[in-house]
Amino acid sequence: MSRPPTPVLLDCDPGIDDALAIAYLVAEHLAGRIELVGVVCTAGNVGLDDTVANALAWLDLAGAPPLPVCAGAAGAIAVPHVFTPETHGPRGAGHAVLEVGTGAETATTRRADPRDGADLWLDAARAHSGELVAIVTGPSSTLAGALAAEPALPGLVGDLVVMGGTFRGHPGNTTPVSEWNVDVDPEAADAVCRAWEDANNADAYVSGPLWCGLNLTERAVWTPERSARLVAASDTSLTRALAEALRFYFEFHESVGEGYLAQVHDPFVAWLALHPDAVESVPASVRVECRGEHTRGMTVEDRRGHRGRAPNARIATDVRTPGGPDAVLDDICAAIASLAGSGSPGGPG
Repeated sequence: MSRPPTPVLLDCDPGIDDALAIAYLVAEHLAGRIELVGVVCTAGNVGLDDTVANALAWLDLAGAPPLPVCAGAAGAIAVPHVFTPETHGPRGAGHAVLEVGTGAETATTRRADPRDGADLWLDAARAHSGELVAIVTGPSSTLAGALAAEPALPGLVGDLVVMGGTFRGHPGNTTPVSEWNVDVDPEAADAVCRAWEDANNADAYVSGPLWCGLNLTERAVWTPERSARLVAASDTSLTRALAEALRFYFEFHESVGEGYLAQVHDPFVAWLALHPDAVESVPASVRVECRGEHTRGMTVEDRRGHRGRAPNARIATDVRTPGGPDAVLDDICAAIASLAGSGSPGGPG
């Protein structure tokens, strides 16, 4: 007998690279390899209204079946939320125009589920206890709210994969030591660390989240040539919108000295979550610095047991795939191209 598809929950803040992650996960869902049980939207580079609208539109363009999309946290726990429209565009979709309504090529008539995003976290974890693969590609603000409501959540989630932090001395992309998803809400990221640490102290060992930091994800580089190959393989409303979104992302990376390319952290992490055997990782005790004048937002890893704490995390260090991250992006690109001809707004347009 074939195994049932893996239930997957995505907590995202679309966001350009989140859009690629959404399209990739929809492709895996339609291929029967996963069951995308819901999407939680958290305020990130743009505000909550835009992250929800963008998620709805990208799901429609990808031809996703009906599934719950819930608005989560509208900002950081302890400090004013910092938005960065220069990174993903003023509405979070770069040069793509995503509209909620009718009459536009990229319009969607989907509506958000009325539940709070933290409630969707809990409902999905309880419905798929011990099996759910949860992926966080934005700030951990909504997840922190779910953990506050249900401290037993770590024992309900089969695996948690987080795009966040930077490890092994790799520099940050927001401060010298911090990655943006963690830096914008370090209290939330630290709440995730503490929740898994508490679960291990109170019960049998619960495998810590897989933290995928800049030390690995900055190797996932999307180029204009890859966008051109995607559109050539599948010229649809979805791929054209993704190409326009990515064009803004190329311009941003060029403006900060990285070159005319894009580090696409989120789809890479989504792929890692679905291919756990391909991930090299090391166990560690991880906490997030929330007070340091120069180190706020730093992910502090203890791999040698200096503090006498059991590991509460796994730090992703490499990918065991011939061709490395570039081959992973080829796989993601092929999966998104397979969405052509679905008969949905993501079909030929």
